[in-house]
Amino acid sequence: MQADEPGGDRRSADKPHTDKRTTDKRNTDKRGEWLRRLDEECPYQVVLPRGQSGADDAIMKFLSAYVGKFDMYVEDEYAVFVRYCFADPLDAAIFRSRFEYRSARFRLAG
Repeated sequence: MQADEPGGDRRSADKPHTDKRTTDKRNTDKRGEWLRRLDEECPYQVVLPRGQSGADDAIMKFLSAYVGKFDMYVEDEYAVFVRYCFADPLDAAIFRSRFEYRSARFRLAG
């Protein structure tokens, strides 16, 4: 079937086809590279459920007022958990003691 026939492939030679798997792999590679760099720069990390008791505003105020170098990102595709990453272990410890509720701590199964 020719490209100019009805129902034929209408892609032109100057417009490459992008495979979604290739795009997803590139995005995954970029995210993996970013996460590796973040782990090196901010290795002290705390994972908290997102939006627990309206604490998001308090967390951001605390981070901007008291913490030196930090970063954060949504842990999973459902945006349920946020990972807070710190360059200084003392910043991470203070953050954990202030915002991580003892009953909500995650424990490894085993």
